[in-house]
Amino acid sequence: MRRKFSMEFKLEVIKDALDLKSLSLAARKHRLNSKMIYRWVHEFKQGKYDIQV
Repeated sequence: MRRKFSMEFKLEVIKDALDLKSLSLAARKHRLNSKMIYRWVHEFKQGKYDIQV
């Protein structure tokens, strides 16, 4: 079963990843796979998420 994450949670993780400048540290902090965070950050930078962090 796939987990579904809220937009608020995704933005919190993206902010942490950008602040820490390390996807692996953010992944460990939130117990997520770093590839998932990479995808979220990449989508954020492309403008998929309509909110500024």
